[in-house]
Amino acid sequence: MGKRTAFDKYLAQLEKAAKVLDLDPRIYARLQVQARLVRGTVRIEMDDGSFKEFPVYRCQHNHARGPTQGGTRFDLAVCESEIKFLAAMMTMKNAIDDIMHGGGKGGIRVDKFALSMGERERLCRGYIRTIAPWIGPRVDGPAPDVGTGAQEMAWFLDEYERIIGGEHCFAAFTGKPVVLGGSLGRSDATALGAVYATEAMMNKLGLKGQQTVAIQGFGNAGDFYAKLMKDRGHTIISVSDRSGTISDPSGFDLYDLHNFCHDESGKKIRKVTEYPRWDRSIDPLRVALSADIFAPAAFEDLIDAHMARELQSKFIVELANGPCTEEADEILAGRGIPVIPDIYASGGGVRVSAAEKIQGLENQKWPANRVHTWLKDQMFKAFDDLKKTKERYQLRSLREAAMVFAVGAVAEAMAWRGGFEYKYGETIDVPTVTVYKDLSSKGPKLVHRKSA
Repeated sequence: MGKRTAFDKYLAQLEKAAKVLDLDPRIYARLQVQARLVRGTVRIEMDDGSFKEFPVYRCQHNHARGPTQGGTRFDLAVCESEIKFLAAMMTMKNAIDDIMHGGGKGGIRVDKFALSMGERERLCRGYIRTIAPWIGPRVDGPAPDVGTGAQEMAWFLDEYERIIGGEHCFAAFTGKPVVLGGSLGRSDATALGAVYATEAMMNKLGLKGQQTVAIQGFGNAGDFYAKLMKDRGHTIISVSDRSGTISDPSGFDLYDLHNFCHDESGKKIRKVTEYPRWDRSIDPLRVALSADIFAPAAFEDLIDAHMARELQSKFIVELANGPCTEEADEILAGRGIPVIPDIYASGGGVRVSAAEKIQGLENQKWPANRVHTWLKDQMFKAFDDLKKTKERYQLRSLREAAMVFAVGAVAEAMAWRGGFEYKYGETIDVPTVTVYKDLSSKGPKLVHRKSA
């Protein structure tokens, strides 16, 4: 038997939810496959005149509740299984957030930090040339993810508008610069949503006053979460990144730590383990595992069975995608340590992306307080929905409740639509697209739908 893939993890969660809901077999069958997978290769001319090729993907999991929406990651770990898994989980995340979108996800297998600015731009434009016939505000909307941000979304937007004939289409992408139709409140949305999820769990558990917090991952989401929790009076006692973990039981001077690790633009320039002001005589991991709140904000499967057995926290809030292994999940549930699951806790960015899309369609700009109020109301409503679902079906964890709630919502839309006799699920292999230094291209002839 081969190694379980990321998509297998989704299938296992789906199977459990399907049994609880006694799901229609036709709906269950469709939720096990993607509606559409576009894959290809982008070949770019490098600054030195050589050429390099990069595998690219865009997956649209399910359209029953509306156009698909989801991030685009640039990372060396990107593969077809991971993109399909993340697209499927985006379907469920949008359902939990009561957003009328399905789930999409895209990616390029690349170390973007090994590329120059010009090479990154050529790669982004080549990516849009590959997927453009199958995206648009009423079909599928790419957003930022690991390794991408406002700059990549700006290049995506510009290339897409060129392809469709110059028509402005701010709603086609989210996570853009504010000056190009991006939303206020987007930069800290994922972290702020997780803070609201944290406060909802604290209310449920009757926790009041200052709590200690450990954060696993000090990128964008982890850094913002730390600052927001610090501003609310909590104590950050442990922070980690790929280099390791640092801890201070009395609490870090978070602003000093942030300024040490990041430059003025917010770009991370140093490892947390290079920070000089912490006590190296203590066991930093033991301190981290003793925090009241443990917040994984890095990559998949970092909380394994061993860590789950050692953890002493009151609860876990998942800012990362799939940070707990399946075995760790079972151990934590057995020990009675609640986990706020990723498909709910990390939904802040999804919610504000939806707000950005609405603003793009209406050609409006919402004030930040309107965005934040909208996000807060939805995060507390969603927590209540999951709590009620857990109680109704007598489930062991909020993760199970989240999947049951989401699958039920998507299944209801699919049942109303019907059409189960139609052929479902397609994989589209696009010929290689080559992008030269002058941004000219060789590849398939582009035939594109209008954005409206």
